[in-house]
Amino acid sequence: MFHPKQAFEGPPIWHEELQRGDVVLFRFPVAEADEPSDTVTPKVRPCLVLEVHERMGRRSATLAYGTSAKTRANSGYNVMVATEDGIDCAGLDRPTRFVGVRRITVALEHSGFEFADRTASPIIRRLDAALTGRMNAVRARVHTEADIARERRRERREEQRRWQQQSRGFLERNRRLPAASPLTKGHTND
Repeated sequence: MFHPKQAFEGPPIWHEELQRGDVVLFRFPVAEADEPSDTVTPKVRPCLVLEVHERMGRRSATLAYGTSAKTRANSGYNVMVATEDGIDCAGLDRPTRFVGVRRITVALEHSGFEFADRTASPIIRRLDAALTGRMNAVRARVHTEADIARERRRERREEQRRWQQQSRGFLERNRRLPAASPLTKGHTND
C-alpha cells in the first residue's frame, strides 16, 4: 500500500484558521524544579489566544495561561469562563480562568501545542460573545500598558541624550573661558 511521507504540502490548516478568542491546548511552562535532579514537565492546559502575529512570513500567537484553580495566585487581567453556556462554547469541561498577565508568545510550529482528541488541531473551540468582549478589554489594557512603557523608554532616551548634550556644552563653555588673570588669583586681602 502506498503511504506518502506527507499528506499535503504547506502548513497545517489550523495555522491559517487560528484567531483571537480561540481556546487551544498548549503545554504551558511551569515553575522550575527545586532540585536540579527534579524534572518538571509543562502541563497540557487550555490557553486563550490573545493575539495572532505574522512577522517575516512566520506566524506566532500570544497565549494566556488557563487554570481551573480557585486561588488568588496567578491573577490579573482575568477572563473567567464560569457559566455553563460559556464553558460549552469554549469547549471546556469545567470553569476556567484565563490569566492575561501570565502570557507567552510562541511560533505556531512550537512543539508545545497538543492536538485535541481525534483532531489534527490544538484548537478546542472559541469564546462566546460576552467573553470575547472581556478578552478585548484585557487586550486593550495590555496594549495600553505596552504603549505607556514604550513612551517612558522614549522619554528616558531623550532625557539622557539631552543630559549628554548639556554636559558636553558645559565642558566646551568652560574650555573657552579665558585663563584666570594674575589679578584675580588669591584673596583680595593679600
